Amino acid sequence: MAILRYNAHLVTGTGTGVSVGSAVSGNTLFIGGSKKKVADLSAHLVVLAETNTLTLTAKWQGSNDGSAWIDLAYNSVNGAATVLATGTAGADTAVTKSVPAPDGVYSHKFARCQVVVGVVTGTANDTYSIGYSYRQNT
Repeated sequence: MAILRYNAHLVTGTGTGVSVGSAVSGNTLFIGGSKKKVADLSAHLVVLAETNTLTLTAKWQGSNDGSAWIDLAYNSVNGAATVLATGTAGADTAVTKSVPAPDGVYSHKFARCQVVVGVVTGTANDTYSIGYSYRQNT
């Protein structure tokens, strides 16, 4: 039996001072040890890129100890991360996307999704929300 979780473990914030190439992380999610606790994992992301030319990109990471993280490829050909939004000053339109976790996430004990800032440093006008939707195995 599985319990459906929607937009759980939510974290929100702004891009204030987040420099180019740096990321903000969603909460750490325990995938399971000897038994998989999570299935059909995706990140529920809501982002607003207000700073002109700023880009916000989603990426998944996995860990076996909850502290040393590695980036996960999106397919067997090492696909690129998903660009969520590009800043256009004054756009004021938030983007909501569901970004499925790559299959490699299930070979780790822990997972998290990150939003990476590109091109220019983020400001208070650039906002994010990272939550997880999944089936929790009981």
